[in-house]
Amino acid sequence: MAITFKEEHSVGVKEIDDQHKQFIAILNELADAIDNNKTKETLAHIFDELGSYAEFHFATEEKYFDMFSYDGAEEHKAKHQELKEKIADLKSKMADNQVSLSFELIDFMEDWLIDHLANMDQKYVQCFKEHGLS
Repeated sequence: MAITFKEEHSVGVKEIDDQHKQFIAILNELADAIDNNKTKETLAHIFDELGSYAEFHFATEEKYFDMFSYDGAEEHKAKHQELKEKIADLKSKMADNQVSLSFELIDFMEDWLIDHLANMDQKYVQCFKEHGLS
């Protein structure tokens, strides 16, 4: 059930690729908890880690959007905001069935992350390259 970072998801910027790998590591931590029936012990930690890391990572990307006057910045920032809201919404359900919530969270995050890496993030690759970011 582990998620792996694939080369086609790379944006060619080590700092950002490393951050994407950290997102995947958080999801793999959740997958491991699910596999070992430890979601109740780890779900709150996962939500905290995921929320904090999303803030950190999005701030990194958005700093470069602003620095380079990236044309797709507003659309991309809106997608970031949607994810933060979804994480908060799912976290608010933690008092409910944590096992099913764990599956809902990992399914959503895996789909979101893979789609985001393959589509949204690829849109800024050229802009970042043109500005010498690697």
